[in-house]
Amino acid sequence: MLRIPQSCVHTRSTPFWNKETAPAGIFQRHLDKGTRQGVYPRLSVHKGAVKYLGYADETIEQPEAELLIEAGHFGVFPPEKWHRIELMTEDTVFQIDFFVEADVLRSL
Repeated sequence: MLRIPQSCVHTRSTPFWNKETAPAGIFQRHLDKGTRQGVYPRLSVHKGAVKYLGYADETIEQPEAELLIEAGHFGVFPPEKWHRIELMTEDTVFQIDFFVEADVLRSL
């Protein structure tokens, strides 16, 4: 599993989301500011399960990485990676924390 470098600083957390409250774009393939260089999103599942799908680019159909994150666990996503998530149960609840490399923070 990918680890967050010790030099990273926690910068923000999303609210607790479910299928109705999460932004729709999170379920579509995307590359957003949360996954830019030096930014490590950590998705924590509080109920249910989430599948992370990582893609080599915006056009390749098949994911090159999959990670199933179940309740009580978390997954860390790599920076600068096209990805999307799928909720595996109707009652899934999750949250995302963002950790940023200290030198990236200084350049913002």
